[in-house]
Amino acid sequence: MKVKDILGKDLIYASVPGTRDDVLELMRKYGVNVVPVVKKGTMTLAGIVTHKELMEKPDETQIALLMRRNPVTVSAEDDVEDLVRLMLEEDVFHVPVTDDGRNLIGIVSISDVVRRAVAVEKKTGPIKPFVQRVIIAVWEKTPLPVAYTMMKLAKAPVLHVLDDKGKLVGVVDESDFLRASEVVSEEKVSSIISTGEGTDWSWDASSIFYITTKKLNLPGVPVRDIMTRDIVTVSEHTSLSECALKMLKHDLNQLPVKDAEGNLTGVINELGLLKGYYETVLKTARK
Repeated sequence: MKVKDILGKDLIYASVPGTRDDVLELMRKYGVNVVPVVKKGTMTLAGIVTHKELMEKPDETQIALLMRRNPVTVSAEDDVEDLVRLMLEEDVFHVPVTDDGRNLIGIVSISDVVRRAVAVEKKTGPIKPFVQRVIIAVWEKTPLPVAYTMMKLAKAPVLHVLDDKGKLVGVVDESDFLRASEVVSEEKVSSIISTGEGTDWSWDASSIFYITTKKLNLPGVPVRDIMTRDIVTVSEHTSLSECALKMLKHDLNQLPVKDAEGNLTGVINELGLLKGYYETVLKTARK
């Protein structure tokens, strides 16, 4: 299977020079988390911007200072196996596709691999060896700023939301926080005072500077107000391909894993499926 076989048809991109508002508009309009960036008037790849950059640099308005420069790339004719290995080795999950190493023709994501390659694979084993056992959970009444800080400190892509009885009632990820946030301006006053010297008189001169900064503001509402409530779960015995199909059907990038008694035992995400696909299908086929 080639990269071109899993590459989407829509080519969405921003240009430099440009602003964060341009990127946000594209993300909201097309429901994407990553936007490749080209040099204005050309298709020459300049970098990529993700939700992470927008959240971590709220005071930056220029795309050129937001984007990641010189991202790794693949060509449409590369094998999917090479793409998967690149993603795992470089720890990147959105890879621009170029025609000659320079001109952008698309972008392929971990979701594309899971939904267009793993989901159609006929012989895959159970997800059990690739389930993530560490579950990052948060109480449903936790204020958004606290919940987001917890997610950042844990370096978790998603938070599982529990009610007063410890029951799983929802999930929330970085894109949910971004949609709920707003960029606000803060103005600080700074003054510099100069004093003149003289025996008969003196003078004071004050220079006042108004410094405007921007910060990302999350309202103090509880996390339950923005969480996804429709929870789709799987068991440890679910196959990799069946799990991928469920993610495709419900437009999800992770699924909670429960045991026979309905207890939450872990989570399987797209990275787990990618590792499972590489270890049990691609490497096996190469032997």
